[in-house]
Amino acid sequence: MALGVTPRNCRNALAHLSAEQGRNLTVCGPLRLRPTACESASMITPAAVPRATYRLQLNKDFGFAEALALVPYLGRLGISHLYLSPILRARAGSTHGYDTVEHREINPELGTLDDFRRLATVAREREMGIILDFVPNHMGIGGTENAYWLDVLKLGQGSRYAHWFDIDWTPADTSLSGKVLVPVLGCSYGEALEQGRLVLKFSADTNSFAIWVDDANLLPLDPKTYPASVEVDAINADKVRLDQLVKQQHWRVARYSVAVDDINYRRFFIVNELAGIRIEEADVFDHTHALIFQLIDEGLVDGLRIDHIDGLRDPKAYVTKLREKSPRPIYLVVEKILAPHEQLRADWGVDGTTGYEFSAHLTTLGSDPAGEVGLSRAYEDLTDERRAFTEIELEAKLTIIDTEMGAELDRIATLARAIAEGKNATSDLTRNGLRNAIRVLVAHMPVYRSYVDGDGSSEIDRRNVGVALLEARRDAPTLDPAVFDFLADLIADPAEQDGLEFVLRLQQFTGPVMAKGLEDTALYRDNRMIALNDVGERPDRLNIGVAAFHDFNATRLAQFPHAMLTTSSHDTKRGEDTRARILTLSGNTDAWKAAVDEWTALLGPAAEGITRNELWYFFQMLVGAWPTEFPETGELPPAALDQFRQRLQAAMQKSVREARVNSSWTKPNESYETALTGLMDAALADTPDNGFLAAFRLFAAGIGEQGARIGLAQVVLKLTAPGVPDIYQGAELWEQSMVDPDNRRPVDFVARWQMLDNADAPLDIANWRDGSVKLQVIERLLRLRSDDPELFAQGSYEPVAAGDHIVAFLRRREGQSLLAAVALHPWIAPEGELKLPEALASTQWQDAFTGAASVPDSAALAALSVAVWRSV
Repeated sequence: MALGVTPRNCRNALAHLSAEQGRNLTVCGPLRLRPTACESASMITPAAVPRATYRLQLNKDFGFAEALALVPYLGRLGISHLYLSPILRARAGSTHGYDTVEHREINPELGTLDDFRRLATVAREREMGIILDFVPNHMGIGGTENAYWLDVLKLGQGSRYAHWFDIDWTPADTSLSGKVLVPVLGCSYGEALEQGRLVLKFSADTNSFAIWVDDANLLPLDPKTYPASVEVDAINADKVRLDQLVKQQHWRVARYSVAVDDINYRRFFIVNELAGIRIEEADVFDHTHALIFQLIDEGLVDGLRIDHIDGLRDPKAYVTKLREKSPRPIYLVVEKILAPHEQLRADWGVDGTTGYEFSAHLTTLGSDPAGEVGLSRAYEDLTDERRAFTEIELEAKLTIIDTEMGAELDRIATLARAIAEGKNATSDLTRNGLRNAIRVLVAHMPVYRSYVDGDGSSEIDRRNVGVALLEARRDAPTLDPAVFDFLADLIADPAEQDGLEFVLRLQQFTGPVMAKGLEDTALYRDNRMIALNDVGERPDRLNIGVAAFHDFNATRLAQFPHAMLTTSSHDTKRGEDTRARILTLSGNTDAWKAAVDEWTALLGPAAEGITRNELWYFFQMLVGAWPTEFPETGELPPAALDQFRQRLQAAMQKSVREARVNSSWTKPNESYETALTGLMDAALADTPDNGFLAAFRLFAAGIGEQGARIGLAQVVLKLTAPGVPDIYQGAELWEQSMVDPDNRRPVDFVARWQMLDNADAPLDIANWRDGSVKLQVIERLLRLRSDDPELFAQGSYEPVAAGDHIVAFLRRREGQSLLAAVALHPWIAPEGELKLPEALASTQWQDAFTGAASVPDSAALAALSVAVWRSV
């Protein structure tokens, strides 16, 4: 049973939660909850910095009413702020909300503005605030819902909204001059025309004409080309006339694959249905932020998470303007993926990132460096993949540029050629030579982007670009060195070279190449340890060490003490506990290698059609995502097993398509994907003769508790380290999601509430299977954060020397102290003295989980692999 799936489930949950809340709550309609006196409730301004956030993914089945029902539960858990996915009007049926079509309206599928106000009011009465996810980079287009985009298609450059979107009206392809490419056809334009998939229609409601594509996409006609309404049927019957009418418009409809070479508007990555907007334009900024600022002004919203900050033309200028124009101070974090050596820019004036880099550090901590050699050898022996990850990454980036983003590269190369042509010293540099040089330069960028602006480039930017140029020169020795010299000068001082437009567009290009090349391709090709293959991570860094983790936390405390700390999100490719279970393989390398060999043999013909690399990947996914509630032996629950099989099949299909080796999104390999489905059907057949499943369940049982202990270690570090911890929806129990959309599936909040009722029971790792021990640890540490918020928000961070496989640290403020310690690798007994400062020699300590007097000792880690003490 999952809250939000059906009205009946929702009503049952509301009744349970309402009784606990102890106040008069009334169910209004099938899925609406309203406090009877909330309309006159006063708004109390909360603390500026959240104590702990809880991320909720809203959609048509889980809107404001369902979120409202959770307020008492989340308050009891210890959450200070609801952290909501985008709430502005998105495309109908959107499962995520990142495809905004109208910034001035609340998404009606989530509820009304008054519904949101009720949610904020009830949350405030429980001393909880709200943080919203906001999308300034792009809007959803296609279909019929974005009136601004449709006006541009209708009137072209004459539209009052033409400057809203980042459109190249004079592209190299002259057939698109003054037009916008609309790549929505599943076949060629000629085939669509002949098959009647393009149909002229007249709307009496709007007194307008449009071409409808497959009855799904509306392409409005320029009024200057309107035919007489009586001619509609005749034109549809005459393909020559229909073709002539289509070619008079400000748009060109084409097969979806044409976008690779000819797309002439900036997109979110390579998604044709998400068009980049020019948020740097004053009227666009004001329009898109009007409702958000209203909600902030009313005291309903306390903070913003800015989606895809690197997509913007000038991120620093944007966040500066956001701070200046916000009606009151807010908590502000940005979604920014940092390279391992990279720091968030200190002059942006934000509170930090959403925390991908913290998650990356935690994951590498859980990986045992002693297992690296064995793990690498086993992977190489099975798959014959021996290349360095940097080589795999470079190949993937070039593949993305060549097969998915050629049009964007062409546009940038054309700008570079125009600049070069204007000066005698560089006039001989050809467009093709510049294109080739930019291609390899972008592929070698060590960060998502640089931040060169009208003030020039910083030392950090020059260093990152310099590294890329050095590598590009080495990898492209046949290119004229003068081309790279020209690009180096242009990027270093664009204003002097009249090249600012070129540099700004180049910077908006490098991010998508990194995202699609590294995150969505290379991380599905190098599969040695896929727990490390996630957003903000690199699989070639198996373990960074405890000292690096301490340095990372100390730096965050000094620079961004209120940045978010995350371990799971809607973007992570695997849930935090899926990764934790996979990490156990680093401590069981011999058993893992033997298991892979045995499983491959047991699967026999079912595994023969699958590459060894993706078979290795599949086995890891199975280990990580195998539901902890499944029994170790005996019959498996048929319905739950079938649901898991479907989830796994969807995740594996996406994984092989993202890898772009044996299948892809643009050219699916049906025979290979059929073989992959057959593999999973064979592997998960719960029959007496399935030797693989029996052997796998035995292995999964052996690593189960180890994975749970790593999961608890991650929780304790997240809830005690400097920053604002975020809990992704449902992750108070084991979070074993696979890649999206699996991580957005409904959550059983009723079960979680029932467990929370028993959270005061003694902690016992023997209960690890149902996840209750994780929820107990979270609840007790959030209670601790609530009791002394200043200690966690402002307290020092002091590493404590301990054993080789232990990480421990102190947080201190004004006489109050907290000591956290975790054993990183459960297959190794925690040993080593916790060496506290002499100043704390006489301090009396209390176990934060039990409340009992306790002396800090690493021996305490044997029970749960985690321990927290507070001074008394």
